[in-house]
Amino acid sequence: MAGVRGGGLDDETLQQLRSRATQLLLKEDWREYIAVCSRIVDGASDDRRVLCSALAHRADARARLGDAAAALADCDAALAADPVHPGALLSKGTILLGLGRYALAADCFRAAALAAGSGGGGADEARELVEQCRRLEAQARSGAVDLSEWVLAGFAGKYPDLAEYVGPVEVRRSARGGRGVFAVKNVEAGATLMMAKAVAIGRGVLQDTTDGGEKMVVWKDFVGKVLDAAEKCPRTAALIHTLSTGEEQQDDLVVPEMALFRQEPEDLSLTDGTNMVREGTQEVLDVDRILKVLDVNCLTEDAPAADVLGNNGIVNCGVGLWILPSFINHSCHPNARRTHVGDHAIVHASRDINAGEEITFPYFDVLVPVSKRREASRAWGFECKCDRCRFESEDFTLKQEILKSENDLVNGGDMGALVVRLEEKMRKSMAKERRKAFLRASFWSAYSAVYDSDKLVRKWGRRVPSEALVAESIADAVGGNENVLRAMLRGSKDANGCGNWLEVEDKVVRIGRATYGKVVKRHAMRALFRLTLDANNNINL
Repeated sequence: MAGVRGGGLDDETLQQLRSRATQLLLKEDWREYIAVCSRIVDGASDDRRVLCSALAHRADARARLGDAAAALADCDAALAADPVHPGALLSKGTILLGLGRYALAADCFRAAALAAGSGGGGADEARELVEQCRRLEAQARSGAVDLSEWVLAGFAGKYPDLAEYVGPVEVRRSARGGRGVFAVKNVEAGATLMMAKAVAIGRGVLQDTTDGGEKMVVWKDFVGKVLDAAEKCPRTAALIHTLSTGEEQQDDLVVPEMALFRQEPEDLSLTDGTNMVREGTQEVLDVDRILKVLDVNCLTEDAPAADVLGNNGIVNCGVGLWILPSFINHSCHPNARRTHVGDHAIVHASRDINAGEEITFPYFDVLVPVSKRREASRAWGFECKCDRCRFESEDFTLKQEILKSENDLVNGGDMGALVVRLEEKMRKSMAKERRKAFLRASFWSAYSAVYDSDKLVRKWGRRVPSEALVAESIADAVGGNENVLRAMLRGSKDANGCGNWLEVEDKVVRIGRATYGKVVKRHAMRALFRLTLDANNNINL
């Protein structure tokens, strides 16, 4: 006769439930798996070993469904019955790791290693997880990331583990209107400003980019992921509600406390700050508001301000929601870029930033004349009034030359003549270096056309500044940029016009760090250039 366990669960029934759980586990049917685990939990109240194991398994399944609060409650219930249960300790550590509570996760993994004893794979796995938590904790405190090994391996294997990090920045009222992100201390080019994990990402390969249907499928899938994440995690819902819907008056927007964006290691509150509305006994998302937030705050991975590492060309459409980076405003004289690695966006300074200066991205291509930038900003629903746009619109000495050069650019002709005339006008007007940089950036296509043509180089070479000099100048105006980096690499091969070779290498590395951030050591920079720049440029690295 089958033995009867606490709560009336006999051995035969327990075996049947375990068999059923194994089948559901293989199918990854997590909701049914949770239901089966719950039956075991309810029927094994007097069997501590069975109870703790079932609670730990249910915690894993709940975590997979995004219900971190319930998963942690299961782990704590198991640990209340058996404080050194290895499975519960591993489960709790894994959940805390996913929530970014690296120090607390490490404590769980250390306890799991001790509970598992000196031998066995469980102890080894736990010790490896402790080391992973140590690395992520260091990242979360310093923002320092080293992807050198991954880059040198040609982006082989899974994406590197990255932490979430909020650097020397805070959200404030912006002179541009609404809110923006500001530096709270001086930051040098390449330094990390923040590392953020996406709430959700929608990715796809668009076979025909003229067909909006495929993009709509990606978008609907992405929206579903965001709503699911907000429904499962009140903190995520609260963070989404800090973003603008685009319909508020600028002065009515609340400036959120930076504590919202920082996950303190000791803070395990997963329910505080929710912006759900209660309807009867159900918590209901404000779906309409979230959809409006997504319309104006999503970032694309192939944006002018972004570089994507390690996708190996598999994805050509990626849209995501990264909360804190969404507060960053546009400027045609930007000072920040972002590097996408997996689901993380690493935002870094693309040129030196002074304390109190607003952090800005280019929302669109800013290597074009001011009239084109005006059109682009209107399409985005705002008018750019950055210092570069004001100069190019209001400087009476150069205004006529700018208009003439824009017309020549549109109508075609000899780009060498355009460049020479523009350089001569800047020299005669005694334009400052920053203003020269602005104009060279605006007419980059003309400069690029000259450098790309052996005929134009032979005709105008003596009167046109070197490619490396122009690239360095433009980098000062728009920060790091792959087009500018490519020009610097090509123009500096012979150290022509930009110092000795050591000086040239320093300039190349500086623009490289402004483009990608300080994500690799200097010895890996060449590999990063080789792997991410167009292979058809015939640049000898």
